[in-house]
Amino acid sequence: MVVLQQEQNWPQPEQLASDHVEMVSYIASRLHRWYEWVAMDDLESYAYLGLAMATRKFQADRGVPFANFAAHKAMYLAIDEMRKAGILKRRSARPGPSTGMLDFEVPDPAWRQAFANIERKDMCKLLLGRLKDCDRKLLRMYYADQKPFAEIGAAFGLSESGVRQRHNTVMDRLRRMVRLM
Repeated sequence: MVVLQQEQNWPQPEQLASDHVEMVSYIASRLHRWYEWVAMDDLESYAYLGLAMATRKFQADRGVPFANFAAHKAMYLAIDEMRKAGILKRRSARPGPSTGMLDFEVPDPAWRQAFANIERKDMCKLLLGRLKDCDRKLLRMYYADQKPFAEIGAAFGLSESGVRQRHNTVMDRLRRMVRLM
């Protein structure tokens, strides 16, 4: 395999690792969201290890860009290594579709922007989870369903100005939560 990589001028594992070392902080911060009790330094170490292992498993002839492959593989490998070290244990299987932390695609070559988008989505999900159901419903109706305040007011039994005021209150609460994070 190494001879084949050298013959076709494919990057060597060491070069791939050094070219994508900035992915380590992304992988570690992503893991930290799920495993808060693990020190960030430890997570970065496991992410480095995962990236190094991903570079050795990468096969350029498969047509998958390394950034896409490494984003998934390095995280999985880091989790596996933490399990081997006894830091993590497998969760029991849950029924239903997978909604795990690794259900994402990283477009190449703009993978940094894709990671930033994923982090924003995670932040929004976290913040919305801290709101009351009625506040989430108001935001969903306004932003996702694009309903006017008058129509939302009819659903809530409020006036249009009451819904507008409630919307502003909810948005102020979200801004305060962001500042506290």
